[in-house]
Amino acid sequence: MTGGGLFLLAAAVVATAYEASPSVAPSGSRWLQVRSQPLENQLGLVGRIEADKQMTLSAPFDGVVQELVVADGRRVECGQRLLSLDTAQLDIQVREALAAQLDAQRTVQDMRNWPQGEEVGRARRALANAQLGVSDSERKLAETRRLLERGIVARMEVDALEQQLQIQQLDLAASQAELRATLGRGKGDNLRIAEMQLSNAQARYQALSALHVQRELRAPFDGIVLRPQKSEAAGSTAAPPQPGLRVTQGMPLYELVHLERIKTVARVEEADLHQLSEGMPVQITGDGFDGITLQGRIAVIGVQGTVGMSPGGTTYEVTAAVDPLTPEQRRRVRLGMSARMAVVTYRTVGGFALPAEALRDDGEGRSFVVYRADSDEAPQQISVTTGRAVPQGVEVFGLKPGYVELPASN
Repeated sequence: MTGGGLFLLAAAVVATAYEASPSVAPSGSRWLQVRSQPLENQLGLVGRIEADKQMTLSAPFDGVVQELVVADGRRVECGQRLLSLDTAQLDIQVREALAAQLDAQRTVQDMRNWPQGEEVGRARRALANAQLGVSDSERKLAETRRLLERGIVARMEVDALEQQLQIQQLDLAASQAELRATLGRGKGDNLRIAEMQLSNAQARYQALSALHVQRELRAPFDGIVLRPQKSEAAGSTAAPPQPGLRVTQGMPLYELVHLERIKTVARVEEADLHQLSEGMPVQITGDGFDGITLQGRIAVIGVQGTVGMSPGGTTYEVTAAVDPLTPEQRRRVRLGMSARMAVVTYRTVGGFALPAEALRDDGEGRSFVVYRADSDEAPQQISVTTGRAVPQGVEVFGLKPGYVELPASN
């Protein structure tokens, strides 16, 4: 387009915004035709394209990669197998956990049936023997005392039986105490400890069994398989999985990203943060997908700022959720691309905006304009309320379509 064409286009835009119909009044002033029009303010941010849904797939247990099914960069479907791990070492742990569980189950069963158990049975038999011994000694002592009264036996036999009875009574008391102690070991804290040990053994076995099921790593959702992200600790990109690779529990194996939905992430300075709120519409463009304008809305505004080295001071992360992409957009838009975000901070469908020079002050802090509804009517002063600054000028309230006087140009 030639320079003259650009000049005509700019003139047409100005004429459309204000629909100026300069009508020179006798005083030399000009009149500007005004009517309602869409008003909109935007805040520009620079960010990057990221996947709205992303997950790191890690090794569920220590082992060795047995089979690699999908390489990085491939598109996969939900539930598709990615790789399988050898479970030789895990199988040993599962068997050990099962044995511990069975042993704990047997202990709890013995504790719950403790009154009928072997140890209680031995204590009961010992008590019964002690009771029989005491009864027998009491009977013999009674007979010996009667014989002593008749002078048939000596006194020392009675004394010996009495001493024997005392010893047997002590044994009886000890047997009774032993039975009570044996019965007590099958209830109270001992039973609770055995039940907790069983719960721990069951939990460990179930956890290991669940890990065993994960020996085949599968995609939890549709997406693209990528290499694990750069490790901050190692300072380099993690090696891609391959058969024979020994992995440890928690080691990243894949990054799975969902490309059906994306988001843009940018940073905003604290001075502009008050203009943003969740739900504001966003228009997204970028050099990498020139000619495409994505639509979205502010989804998250960070609450923790980052102090930067720039004069702007603290910045906050702003995330915009992008509307679902069309097939053509998915082909053009890629993760990591830079993006320009135009956040619509204010929008009204039918508003009035005037150049600042059209507003006058009545000396008491109130604003007014010289207005007439038609070019043939007499001018009058109309009080107006000013709003925010917009690209077309200053938003005003209390005005109707018509003509507003502008000061005479020098």
